[in-house]
Amino acid sequence: MGKKRDMRKSGSIDLGVVALWLLAVVCLSTLVWAQAEEASDSHGHHGAAMENGTTAPPAEHQHHMAGLTMPEKHEGHSGGHHHHRPPLLPPDEDQAYSELNHHIAGVLVLFAGGCALLAGYGHPRYAWARYSWPALFFLLGVFLFVRHDPESWPWGPLSLWESLTDPQVLQHTLFTCIVLGIGAIEWLRCRGTLTHAAWGLLFPTLAISAAGMLFLHQHGSGPTADKIYRHHAIMAFAGIAAMIAKVLDDSRLLKHRVNAYLWPGLLMFIGCMLLLYSE
Repeated sequence: MGKKRDMRKSGSIDLGVVALWLLAVVCLSTLVWAQAEEASDSHGHHGAAMENGTTAPPAEHQHHMAGLTMPEKHEGHSGGHHHHRPPLLPPDEDQAYSELNHHIAGVLVLFAGGCALLAGYGHPRYAWARYSWPALFFLLGVFLFVRHDPESWPWGPLSLWESLTDPQVLQHTLFTCIVLGIGAIEWLRCRGTLTHAAWGLLFPTLAISAAGMLFLHQHGSGPTADKIYRHHAIMAFAGIAAMIAKVLDDSRLLKHRVNAYLWPGLLMFIGCMLLLYSE
């Protein structure tokens, strides 16, 4: 019986590793695809402008962590869009939609970090906090699934296939899947269902892969795009630092308990950054 149990555990671990690698490959492929599409569009607009004897103004492609893509903005006016189709919302409403997404996400991440901080104390009085912060991550994933893009399936006019073949929408969907996966895996770990140490590496790996996507994704050019990139880069740096601290805390490589408080504190910092987000 013991051997069969060990084989089942080994099989579940192998399945988790395979799923992790598949997700990493999909994320990387989608990122390369999106950058190629963006470069192709930029080249096409530039070529059309040269044929017409005009100079194309620089465009700002604003990619939103919470799943929206703002229309392109030019100096003195706004127009155009980031996807290969007309935007569903007017520019002002689209901006308000995006900022609200960031702010609600900030509230959930801030409370998740606070619950993880309470859980780090290890006091029986705060035992409920061990289950609360993964549940808040899962709730964030559900929220992003509902509001990640007003144009995409299942709530928008685009079909499932059209959503999956749009590189930007697919990136947003991957972010949503990462957040849902983190919440589900960590909740099962706290519950004692996933006991192998390898499962503890999935949260940091998924989070760092998401941070890498934020670093590598190009937002175009211009002051607004630069502002969005700096904001996301700061959150990405904080997320990577938080995951390093979490790995050190879970592995108990350091006897001091500072990492048990450091990574929740960095999560709370990211939540504050999302609450202060503006375009």
